[in-house]
Amino acid sequence: MFRAYALFGVELSDKRAVMNPASDSESLLEGVTLTRSGDVLRVSSSTPLRVLGCANVGDDLALTRNIVAMSVETEQQSVDPEQQLHDWAMQAGIHEPFVGLLTTAAAESYIQATEATAKWKLTALLIADLTTRCSAGKTKPGEGNTGGSIDIIILTDASLSMGAMVSAMITATEAKVRALVENRVTTSEGYVATGAPADSVIIGCLSKGERIRQAGPTTQLGYLVGKVVHEGLTRALQAQHVD
Repeated sequence: MFRAYALFGVELSDKRAVMNPASDSESLLEGVTLTRSGDVLRVSSSTPLRVLGCANVGDDLALTRNIVAMSVETEQQSVDPEQQLHDWAMQAGIHEPFVGLLTTAAAESYIQATEATAKWKLTALLIADLTTRCSAGKTKPGEGNTGGSIDIIILTDASLSMGAMVSAMITATEAKVRALVENRVTTSEGYVATGAPADSVIIGCLSKGERIRQAGPTTQLGYLVGKVVHEGLTRALQAQHVD
């Protein structure tokens, strides 16, 4: 199943894209809920999620019940990101360690993609702002570092080993790059874009069933990770008319 939520309610291909209401809540996995309130997306879990990823807050956590993505204007990125996130968390009643990231993409433009097998379920949330692009190994330090990010949150009820979580992040990154290459996205210098300056990938998993130790592109889980990330980013690029 693929569900797309795109800015301005743009109709994309044969999939439906709709504008989200100002506040929305839905179940992603058993005990895991997504809520959007204004400029913030919040993933809440009734039981701790095992997490791995890069974020402004909580990137060293192994367990958390909350993952937060906050939209900010590019000029606001000079403000202390940790303080911004902690201030919001306090107001939202989060009084325990959480994973939080700032994004220049609009919260209401998030893309959600879900796949399931008989054993487990996987959901990906993707928020993209491609106003600035970069090319790994080509864009020099300091160049093109004016905002922009592709933020990917992958959630599953499967039980992943640490190695599987790492390989799932690698697979997600490979799928992201494939979508950019296939859509011929380039940097301002004309290089092939491999991402935006502040990209992030966060993996969150419960512990259902047998422990999974690999999530590379040719594994069942890795195949689905690649599929939802590629489709999600492709639709985000179409919605933003990125080329």
